[in-house]
Amino acid sequence: MVKNKRKISLKNIKTTPGALLIYIGIGVLFLLIIGQFIRLMVFQTIDDEDLIARGEDKYAVSSVTEAERGDITDRSGNVLASDMEAYRLVLITDDNYPNHVSNPEETASLVAEVIDTEKEEIQEQIEKSVKEGRFQMELGQAGRNISYNDKKFLEESEATGLVFEPETRRFYPNGQFASHLIGMAELNEETNELQGQLGIEKIYDDLLAGEDGSIDYNQDVWGSIVPNSDNVQPPVNGNDVKLTIDSNIQLYLEDSLNDMEEHFKPEELMAVVADADTGEILASGQRPSFNPETREGFGNSWLNMLYEYSFEPGSTFKVFGLAAAIEEGVYDPNEVYTSGSMDVMGSTIYDWETSGWGDITYNEGMQYSSNVLMMILQNKVGADKMLEYYQKFGFGQTTGSELPTESPGQLAWDNELQQKTTSFGQTSTVTPIQMIQGMTALLNEGQMKKPYVVDEITDEDGEVVYDGKEENVRQVISKEAANKTVEEMNTLIDGSLDHNSQYKLDDYEVTGKSGTAQVYDPETGGYLDGDYEFFTSFLGYAPKDDPEVIIYYGIKLASENKSETWDNGVARGFNPLMERTLKYLEVSNADVSEEHSVIEIGDYTGSEIDTLEEELNDTIEVKIVGEGTEITDQYPKDDTLLPYDTLFIKTDGEATVPDMSGMSKREVLLLGDFMGIDVSVSGEGYSNEQSVEPGTVITEDTAIEVTLSSNDPND
Repeated sequence: MVKNKRKISLKNIKTTPGALLIYIGIGVLFLLIIGQFIRLMVFQTIDDEDLIARGEDKYAVSSVTEAERGDITDRSGNVLASDMEAYRLVLITDDNYPNHVSNPEETASLVAEVIDTEKEEIQEQIEKSVKEGRFQMELGQAGRNISYNDKKFLEESEATGLVFEPETRRFYPNGQFASHLIGMAELNEETNELQGQLGIEKIYDDLLAGEDGSIDYNQDVWGSIVPNSDNVQPPVNGNDVKLTIDSNIQLYLEDSLNDMEEHFKPEELMAVVADADTGEILASGQRPSFNPETREGFGNSWLNMLYEYSFEPGSTFKVFGLAAAIEEGVYDPNEVYTSGSMDVMGSTIYDWETSGWGDITYNEGMQYSSNVLMMILQNKVGADKMLEYYQKFGFGQTTGSELPTESPGQLAWDNELQQKTTSFGQTSTVTPIQMIQGMTALLNEGQMKKPYVVDEITDEDGEVVYDGKEENVRQVISKEAANKTVEEMNTLIDGSLDHNSQYKLDDYEVTGKSGTAQVYDPETGGYLDGDYEFFTSFLGYAPKDDPEVIIYYGIKLASENKSETWDNGVARGFNPLMERTLKYLEVSNADVSEEHSVIEIGDYTGSEIDTLEEELNDTIEVKIVGEGTEITDQYPKDDTLLPYDTLFIKTDGEATVPDMSGMSKREVLLLGDFMGIDVSVSGEGYSNEQSVEPGTVITEDTAIEVTLSSNDPND
């Protein structure tokens, strides 16, 4: 059956006004949507907001990977400054938060055990924070640099509400130790990076700091990394700076300064040890100083006295005028002059012994440290010529050291009075580093060495980017004049007059020049005139006939035991520092006869201990491993030793641990090898403690921990 189909025409459909409005609205809406899409495609913004940037912000992740700051080490690689992970303590004080401080008194008591703040003060701050409704509180500088062990202690305690934020701190393992030279680095609160504030830390801040790296990648809505979207820039760690400083010698120097400071209570104190052949600075220190680890004393003195401190040196300066006079051929040690005083520009200048010593020779005048003699020599050389010599020795100009703020000092030469007083170390000013540099010229046949304190700088791959080397500055005087000057200086301690005999050592012949300078008073414009108000110093070297070490030592305005600085100078500090340094460097004393300076060691294997003791007759230290009577082994054999060296002996029977007290680090390690046991060493200096008692039987499991300190228990 076929049905009829009905045709429908659009013309027959009637459109109402309401429907028309709907159609128009839908059309406008579509036009707006299409327009917005076109706008997004063309301008890529909504309400002036960059959509691409917004998308990148939402899905792009960027983080910084911090570079490690380089280490500062001594000449042997011992760390003097290094990065260390530490923690910042935050206390949650909002009781709506699950982990908050629930017992302020108990928490304050525990926290006070690990930071330098009283319990009552901590408790008061916690209760105040709770009262004010704060979410958290911190404890300022005291709550920073929390060590891992202290963090662990607090975490294992019953204290609640403690949060530890990791941060990097600078670690100075030796505390007050060449502090003005090494300097200090602190966390910059704005950049959250360690930044050098003083010394080597500041001078080489850019090299030590390195460059931070970065990690950039895109993530999807679930936080997963989008493949092939990561970009990694690894950090470039900072360079390591190795100094010429020797930690052992620096330890001796700090110990010496501590003793001097305690005994004299001076306004200022300084000492520097240098290699006489190369100009390397082996140790340097001063008082006041500071502890970069605890900040104790920080700010008491900003000047690095080795480089930035200029002062009137006194009679130590006379050796340079002596050298000039010898070079000019006007110094005859046997020529006679009248000591006492000289008139200059209407003023009378006296010897320190104002009545003088009568008619004496030039050499006797040098031994007495006569001011009049120096003025006579300057007259003979000529003022202009003498000024040239002082300048050749490096005075009035910087040494070109690693420290950019080094002081040049000042050669006062405007009139005859200034010229004459300069000849004996008054009016003109110098720095300790200049005095060391000038002395190297005299001890190296007239060739002056540039002092330096940076041995080398290496990058993170161990490549050397800077190599500190011995450097000749110039030939100041002839070889002949330098040698003759040294001959004269060698009479200043052990000469015919036995002057300055307080600087003599038992095991070495030391020489040098003492100085006692008046101290300028800026308030009066003149010199202090109280009893014993001086800057007292000594510029010395040893051994006398083959100098290896130079020490410049000075003390200013002692407040206790003042008269000793006049009678004995700085011998109390200089002598032990020089002797310890020479023995540590294993310097033989060529001035002592061969039979006393070198001891012949044979092969004593198979001999009786009693026979060995009779043969050596206490001329050398002997360490015996074992309680038997027959020698089965020794170190060394068929060799020579110096009086302060040690001979190691094994005997039959059970091997036992010897007494290691007073032994150096090198000797302790040698003994460990000789005994065939594990020996570990901590600290610097001499052995003071050992973990295994002397006389204990040695087994294959024996291991000994030895602690060193600056004090030799056998002294």
